[in-house]
Amino acid sequence: MKTFLNFIPNAAVFVLLAGIFYFGYITDWKMPKFSELTGHALSTESDWCGDHLVPESQCIECKPNLLPKEYDFGYCKEHGVAQCVIHHPELAQLPAGQIPTANLPKYNTADAVNLIHRQRNNPADTLHSKRVQFTSKESVEKSGITVDIVREGEITETLTANGELIFDPNRVVLLSSKVSGTVDEVLKIIGNPVKAGEILALVDASQIGLLKSEFVKNFVQLELQKDNVERLTPLTASKAVSVQEMLQATTALQEAEVNLLATRQQFTNLGFILPQDFGTKDPEQLSEKLRFLGIPQNIVETLPSKNANLFPLVAPFDGVITESTAVRGKVVEASHLLFTVCDTRKMWIMLDVRQEDIPYVKQGQSLVFHSDNGKDTATGTVSWLNPAVDEKTRTLKVRAEVDNSDGKLRGNTFGFGNLILRQEKNAVLVPLEAVQATADVQFVFVRDKDYFAPECPKIFYPRQVVLGAKGEGINAGKVEILAGVLPGEIIAVKGSNVLLAHLLRSNLGAGCCAED
Repeated sequence: MKTFLNFIPNAAVFVLLAGIFYFGYITDWKMPKFSELTGHALSTESDWCGDHLVPESQCIECKPNLLPKEYDFGYCKEHGVAQCVIHHPELAQLPAGQIPTANLPKYNTADAVNLIHRQRNNPADTLHSKRVQFTSKESVEKSGITVDIVREGEITETLTANGELIFDPNRVVLLSSKVSGTVDEVLKIIGNPVKAGEILALVDASQIGLLKSEFVKNFVQLELQKDNVERLTPLTASKAVSVQEMLQATTALQEAEVNLLATRQQFTNLGFILPQDFGTKDPEQLSEKLRFLGIPQNIVETLPSKNANLFPLVAPFDGVITESTAVRGKVVEASHLLFTVCDTRKMWIMLDVRQEDIPYVKQGQSLVFHSDNGKDTATGTVSWLNPAVDEKTRTLKVRAEVDNSDGKLRGNTFGFGNLILRQEKNAVLVPLEAVQATADVQFVFVRDKDYFAPECPKIFYPRQVVLGAKGEGINAGKVEILAGVLPGEIIAVKGSNVLLAHLLRSNLGAGCCAED
């Protein structure tokens, strides 16, 4: 009896385990819902698409029949995008009443796309075929998404190269005294504007005094020889003077002419201009006329010394003295630099263009130079391209001439130049923040044209785009869209990164919600 009682608990355990195995068999080992245990089963299963985060009954990706996808026109090689709205404007999501063909770009965007190397979209990418759906307008707002309209605006596309603003080397002169001596008077200092022919300084040079004396001597000798030949000529005709004596006189005259001509040439080499006729044959009067040769009377009147050794340094053209080492009493040689005179009315922009950008530069191209101080700008035109690339920097020297009549520009100014490739008054512009990208594709997200219709799903279309130039001035913060959208379409701006994340997430789980 006691043994039988001990067997009852073991039997009960076996019966309980048998019941559990039977229950598991008939329920396929699933726990029943609470409502089923209480006799109140739900009429339907949970209606939620975990991949696209909308009710599954409304999910247009899982149930394409709710909103059929647009016809796939494939990849446009001309513009570098899939579903090209320029070739197929019917794809544009424009508000009611707007004609897609009337909103096409007003310039040839294909030419702009192919003007320079641009990032193209991968033809094999299929993200553009997806759509990003929200349950309601409120869920869009809660996601932090704001929108803006695609607009038209002015844009300038440029090529940037580092460079320098310099004086035209053909209009810069380094002045030094052509003779050794001592600086006697300084009439112009650094920064002074000068006119062509204006005297900058006077150098006391004994060589000048000796040259003037030699000229007077040769001049007098020439006049004597002339008188001698004139005296002997009639005597020769009457044979009162021998032919040999007349020949000697003629030879002496020619020697005197050569000596005077050589002395005159020395004056010319030093920059003096001698009159052909001094109006006198008197040596003293001639010496007095030569004393202040090349020096205007108004300056002569102010000179402390009145010697005949003064050599004037003269400005060769209109300009400004940019450097000066001349001081009174300074001993100078012919090689000593005393003044630098620059004609600042014309300047050069010298740019170093990168080797990969060389094909886009040509003569006649406009450019704008910006100094490193951010204030000075200069506009010029490319006038010369170096035939050879620099061996060390592998850049190409490009020159443009600049007008500086107002004198605002400064030589040896570093900065950069923007070579103008094209200018568009009606460029298609979007906020730069609206553009999103994966490894090989660039997108903007276009809002559905029926977004506000009560029964229509709230969706955004990922649209491949090709970027052009960045905006400046009033269009700063915007970027040109050469292909992918049309003016008038509505795109996501802030929060567009949320749309990209949503797109990539749903793409990873694509197909798991699709109907059989």
